Amino acid sequence: MKKLVLILLLFLTACGPVKGDYRTIEKPAINRSPLQGRWVVTKIQALTDESVDLRPVIGSDAIFAPDGAIFNDQRIDHPTYVIRKGKTDYLMKVGYNKAKDDVGIAGDNLFIIDIYQDEEKLFTVYREKDDVAYIDIYGNLLQLVKTKGTLDERQLQNLMEQADPKRTYYSRVPGK
Repeated sequence: MKKLVLILLLFLTACGPVKGDYRTIEKPAINRSPLQGRWVVTKIQALTDESVDLRPVIGSDAIFAPDGAIFNDQRIDHPTYVIRKGKTDYLMKVGYNKAKDDVGIAGDNLFIIDIYQDEEKLFTVYREKDDVAYIDIYGNLLQLVKTKGTLDERQLQNLMEQADPKRTYYSRVPGK
């Protein structure tokens, strides 16, 4: 009987409420974009849909920052960046029905960065190196080359004000 009382006392003291300051672990916020900076579209890397003329997009800027993004004079306020890593061969075969050599990408792995506004996915960017990436426009790949590492808040604000506020973003299907 004494053993039973001791065991019950042990359970009662071991299961008491926790006193003191305890906090749950919160998801860390990314304080910079995984594509941070100014990029320029240099060429069409892989053309899978010839119905869309992408030549006018070559030479346009792509700017990525935590509070905003701009692509071809179209603005995205407060974008969300979702990043993951994948094998280049697999991504090119599934997405574009081509081998990585056919597309001209040398790296074995790519970082896939999906850019969202609210719940709507606007762009997918494949980053090969720190200064080379590829953006998917209507199922075609355009090469981006980094031209500037960061922009200060004033520069970003000026560029955001100049950009078109209409939501006519590119997607894998023209017109959507």
